[in-house]
Amino acid sequence: MKKGLFTLSKMLILISFVISCQEDEPELDTILVPSNLTINTVVADDQSGNITVTPSADNVLNFHVIFNPGADPVVIANGETASFRYTQSGQYSQPITVVAFGRGGVSSSTTVMVDLDVRLFINADILRLIAGGDGTTASSKRWVWDQTVGGHFGVGPLTNDFPEFFSAGPNELNPCLYDDVLVFSHDGNNNYSYALEPGDTNEIFMNWTEVNRFFPNATPQQFADECRDITDQVAFETNFVIINNEDDTQTLDVSSSFMSYWAVISGQYQILELSENRLALRGISQPFNGDDPLAWYSVFVPEDQANGGGGEQLESIFNTLVWSDEFDVSGAPNPANWAYDLGTGDNGWGNQELQSYTSDPGNVIVEDDLLKITARATGSVTNDIYYYDDFQLADAGGTPVQTLEDFEGTAPSFTGFEGSSSQVINNPDASGVNTSANVAEFTKNAGAATFAGTFFDLDSPLDTSVNKNFLVKTWSPKAGAVVRIKLENSADTSQFVEVDASTSVSNEWEVLSYDLSTAPIFNYDRIVIFFDFGEPGPIGAGFTSARIKTEGLQEFTYGRVEARAKLPIGGGTWPAIWMLGGDYLTNPWPAAGEMDIMEHVGNNQDIIFGSTHDPNNFGGNARTGSTLIPGVSTEFHVYEMEWTDSEIKFAVDGIVYHTVSNDATLPFNKDFFFILNVAMGGTFGGDVDPTFTESTMEVDYIRFYQE
Repeated sequence: MKKGLFTLSKMLILISFVISCQEDEPELDTILVPSNLTINTVVADDQSGNITVTPSADNVLNFHVIFNPGADPVVIANGETASFRYTQSGQYSQPITVVAFGRGGVSSSTTVMVDLDVRLFINADILRLIAGGDGTTASSKRWVWDQTVGGHFGVGPLTNDFPEFFSAGPNELNPCLYDDVLVFSHDGNNNYSYALEPGDTNEIFMNWTEVNRFFPNATPQQFADECRDITDQVAFETNFVIINNEDDTQTLDVSSSFMSYWAVISGQYQILELSENRLALRGISQPFNGDDPLAWYSVFVPEDQANGGGGEQLESIFNTLVWSDEFDVSGAPNPANWAYDLGTGDNGWGNQELQSYTSDPGNVIVEDDLLKITARATGSVTNDIYYYDDFQLADAGGTPVQTLEDFEGTAPSFTGFEGSSSQVINNPDASGVNTSANVAEFTKNAGAATFAGTFFDLDSPLDTSVNKNFLVKTWSPKAGAVVRIKLENSADTSQFVEVDASTSVSNEWEVLSYDLSTAPIFNYDRIVIFFDFGEPGPIGAGFTSARIKTEGLQEFTYGRVEARAKLPIGGGTWPAIWMLGGDYLTNPWPAAGEMDIMEHVGNNQDIIFGSTHDPNNFGGNARTGSTLIPGVSTEFHVYEMEWTDSEIKFAVDGIVYHTVSNDATLPFNKDFFFILNVAMGGTFGGDVDPTFTESTMEVDYIRFYQE
């Protein structure tokens, strides 16, 4: 009996143990399909085509809102609203599909039909330019790439509105791009249609990163764009509209289609220029492979004017010489014609330029019957240096509770951007609140952007749920410098928080405190730091040059300017021959107006730019044209601009390459004066070649003609 009781006892213990283990096993969450899916749609009553969709459902993680069959969805969270604009005029019904996704990828969906009454009106003058005719009766206009002119295609970063990365030379790209035709049509009843005719082979030129979007099994070669037939996968016929934006820019919307080159641009292009003979556009890509967005530039001309070599011969109405400087008297420039701008100006003359202007003969002189403006490297470039140490989380009373990084062990991997960098060094001022051995050095280079910074990743995310004060020790050469801290999720950089503090002392250590009490709860595993946020890097210490002007001496309204010049060479050089409104002191730029007769940048050799700036179009949004002129730094060329009350034409060697309109609403109907200069770097000049020593712009003459 005793033996049997012992065995039974052991069995009970074993059963108890098994039951206990089973109870400790986690239970799987129930996966629920989203239910009670409803859609609230609001259609604007102004015939604009704008619509908002607000879905709701139970057990939902997010919604995919599909405004057009086959289009990419707009992804929103529960409680958020998705917006869209339909650009097809008329009365019609449009299906909108909403897919609600829950845990585990389960989903439910519904489709609603929305009745639309859309009337998008394009101004008759604008319609005439893009679609031909008189702008009121049915007509169409065919556009092709301006392939014989340099700069007809380009790509660059979003930061400077300029194709800094690449600008195509004449006929440089694959022929499958150049046989495309863009057709804009209207029926006289406010219905606007767009068609892309891809040529006999149906192939279009495609960015190499996009090939796998359409052909998953393809193996595209890096940086080698391809010709592909995607006529069965992308809309080649759709509607278009021109949208007037609140900032006075205009957007060309071709709905789900594109403008010949496929780079995943979402159907909307900023109009840089629209005239009778030129359509210049800028589109922003959203790369399929996850790369950063880029700005893509395209220039088209009417099909019947293609292959014209850059424009017609300039037939001027201004042929009476009223003023000139032949630069035939050696020495300083003639004081009856020229005065000087000196120094570094405000923020590098408003463009973060690196040079300091002088009147020194080494920078500006007349000799050999030429005006010579020389940019020189001085070898004394200075950078701003800051230090930081001991990133810590602190409790509500400010007492540190966790050190995130003190730079005493293995140095983190720093990434600098926009002209700044960091490295770990020995503490250069081991005193006051920081006597540690090692600190991080922050260098803000000459000409660095206002938002230049560096970042590094943490080994594990920081926890801001309890301790919501963030501390860092800083050393700054000046008081009042804004030090911005940005905490970021490295896997999803849209999840971040930014907090600012300002230095209160100079040339000594202090502790800056940041309040994170309102920070969203994200996976913060990256620390980004910015010093003197909002201010550019130091300006002008590394280069000298010259800028001369006829302000108050020689000023004119309407006429033709002609300047014969040979341009400097070297990355970062930025020579210009231009005119500025004489009332700029009381009517500050861009209201005063600016006309750039010739601009050139050494980082885009042999491309000549002509532009106008006004309150509606200035900076990166100026009305700009360009042309390829081989040998601008080895040979003299004649740069011209003809200026009337109705238009402004730009020409090189007598050939017009760019025309913009003028009217009474623009600031180009008053006195302007001339400026000649060579800048270095800046927002347009770009990075300076580190081997640059000096280079010269030589001007043979400048002449001004009127009737």
